[in-house]
Amino acid sequence: MRLMSILARVGLVFLGAALIAAVSSDSVWEGSSDQMPTNAELADSILGDWALPLLALGFLMAMAMVGAAYLVRDERKVNLEWELTGGEEK
Repeated sequence: MRLMSILARVGLVFLGAALIAAVSSDSVWEGSSDQMPTNAELADSILGDWALPLLALGFLMAMAMVGAAYLVRDERKVNLEWELTGGEEK
């Protein structure tokens, strides 16, 4: 278990270094244009080119929210009995 934790941390550091190297390379910033995209071009790009990745991201976020709601739920017997009786003593 400790080995997996160490490997995960090393992997995250390596991924961060690779992302910084990729973003800071000169080839990314050489061909910048002065033309700003219009709203129609932006919408076409988001809904056309990025539709599937956005759908996958939305699905993953929905799964995370459902999982978080499930983990927060309290299922102790005392609480379940209180919910059934409305908090009234018998």
